[in-house]
Amino acid sequence: MVCPTCGLDNDPAAAVCARCNSALAPAPVTTHYAPPPPPTRARPNRLPLIAGVSVLLVALAVAAGIYMRPAATGQEAAPQPTEAQPAPTTPPTTDPTTQPTTTPTTPPTSKAADPRAQLTAIDAVLSGSVASRRKLNQAIEQVGGCDDLRGAVADIRAVGDERRSQMDTVRGADLSAVPTGEDLRSALVAALQYAYDADQGFLAWAEPTLTGGCGAADDAGYTRGRAASTSAGTAKRAFLARWNPLARANGLRTRSADDI
Repeated sequence: MVCPTCGLDNDPAAAVCARCNSALAPAPVTTHYAPPPPPTRARPNRLPLIAGVSVLLVALAVAAGIYMRPAATGQEAAPQPTEAQPAPTTPPTTDPTTQPTTTPTTPPTSKAADPRAQLTAIDAVLSGSVASRRKLNQAIEQVGGCDDLRGAVADIRAVGDERRSQMDTVRGADLSAVPTGEDLRSALVAALQYAYDADQGFLAWAEPTLTGGCGAADDAGYTRGRAASTSAGTAKRAFLARWNPLARANGLRTRSADDI
């Protein structure tokens, strides 16, 4: 222990200094405390937070994949509109340069017309015309012989109706497959028209006999009928000049003026 008076270093157990007998008192021990360092803030551990966010993102991705994949078709489905977000009404735009992938279908071509079938229809009209002419000739003979006047006049009227029907048939016939079909049509209609005029002339000759007897026949009507018959014969020959080559080429029979 150091003497505060003389500075002698005495025995720590001595009560007085061995040199100057000064009382020795233990010097207060001053303890210097260093201020504690400021508390350090513990750095948060971010690993649990990052792991939690990663798990959440994975869960959202899985849920989105399930929602976007249709169960039946396996194709990507568009999100369904809700009340808060109505479905857009604007149609999707397309690339104008994109060409359609479908091949346009070509309508089937119709079967080519058969000229023989078309000429066969005209041949049937010619056969009908022959029957009408025979009926007319028989009725003229009956009126000339004063035999069954009522029946004869009825037959002449019927022949006129038949001629009109034959002309209508020829006018509406399809002759598109016949090279000279329109010329053939015109020639036949002309011949049938003259034949119809002859029928009307003979009808005017025969009708008066129904009320006045055989002597009441109209001779002027008979003259008109004969003149029209002559013109009909000329028109028939002009028609036959076109008909017979076509008939021969298509396997149909040729005709004379008496056969139409």
